[in-house]
Amino acid sequence: MPSHAREGLGGRFHVRPLIWQLQAYGLAGITLLTFFPRLFRFQERVFFLLFVVAIGFAWVEKIKPHVRTRLDIPLIAFMSWVLLTIPFAIDPAYSFSEWRKFVASILVFYWAMFVLRVRADEAPTRKILFVVVLGSLALSMFALEDFVLRGGSWRDRLVRAAAPSSDYNWLTTYFVLVIPILIGWVLTQSSRARRAVGLFSLATSMVAQVAAYTRAGWLAHFTQALGLLFIVRRQQLIVWILIGAVLAGSVFIALSLIGFQQETTDPWTFSARVKTWRLGLQQVVEHPIVGAGFGNDTFSKVYAAEIEADKDKGPVEKVLPALHNTFAMVLVGSGVPAFLLFAWIIVCAIQELLAGVRVSDLRPSGPMVFRVAIALAVIGFVVRNFFDYMFAGSLATLFWILVAIGLSFKAEQSLERRGIEASTH
Repeated sequence: MPSHAREGLGGRFHVRPLIWQLQAYGLAGITLLTFFPRLFRFQERVFFLLFVVAIGFAWVEKIKPHVRTRLDIPLIAFMSWVLLTIPFAIDPAYSFSEWRKFVASILVFYWAMFVLRVRADEAPTRKILFVVVLGSLALSMFALEDFVLRGGSWRDRLVRAAAPSSDYNWLTTYFVLVIPILIGWVLTQSSRARRAVGLFSLATSMVAQVAAYTRAGWLAHFTQALGLLFIVRRQQLIVWILIGAVLAGSVFIALSLIGFQQETTDPWTFSARVKTWRLGLQQVVEHPIVGAGFGNDTFSKVYAAEIEADKDKGPVEKVLPALHNTFAMVLVGSGVPAFLLFAWIIVCAIQELLAGVRVSDLRPSGPMVFRVAIALAVIGFVVRNFFDYMFAGSLATLFWILVAIGLSFKAEQSLERRGIEASTH
């Protein structure tokens, strides 16, 4: 391990390379398991085992296990506030269990940051990113095969591409997270074989994303494109993205007019969400500070009578059994302070990933490409969570691992620049 890495972690210690190499492989394994939602419980157990081992060896070798980031204060503030609101929840036991799940996903972030910082080289991050490429390929191939076998068609969305043991909502959110990473992989590979694998994974993932027929996912990708325009600010790229968006929208409108994909263009699901969000807003007015209780099921507990009364109504008129919005869930569950703190977490993550990014640095060989790709993944994930609650389970695990990778790339680049400056002087 380089001496600067040892100094950065603080304290004098003798690193056992094998232990930390196994931790890096464990991180790659956890990343791979995120692509199979059915294995989430197994993934959870493996993570806690690796986490305990990492903490134990950090204590033995006198390594500070906490890696400081700008996310520390908003994360601690959010978790603390939600914990304080739990006694006021409609179901405190349930809210506490949901709070523990969120804390567990945050531990994944700090564990990943710690392991990557101890390793202090790009090898583990490159392996993890390759795992993302392979996992995406496997999942998209399964989704497309399942889509064809169940009689899926481009004419309608009666059959939609889905993940194994999950649904199309999970699948489309997963692709929102990984497609920017796949593009970054293709742009940065010097090996033709690795680039070919990346291109194949990207192509199958994009086709599976379309076959999922989830408008929120497509909107998330459009937002990612706009985010890229804001970062790069290249006129030619702006023109091509706008042309692509107009063409895609025109195709779906034309298909709808001739009788195809009418359900995809039908806004009834959004209308039902708006009606549900209005009820949630009533809870915010009644409990603006502490909320009604943290967790996605709190809404159905509060409005159980209304949901039961609307079960026989049409899809537009009925109240949905959940808010289908992560930010609304936080607002209703733990009040306005929790909402502001949660938004602070997201803003800090994006700011940290994009800090110091310059257009001139976006070379295919540089880590800046992946930092931008991960920032776009975060932006898309945020947009997707405006229409469903997806900040949980294996998707939350993948989200925090990607953020940790992005911040590790930033740290590596900072150390590299310091070395260049020192040699120059």
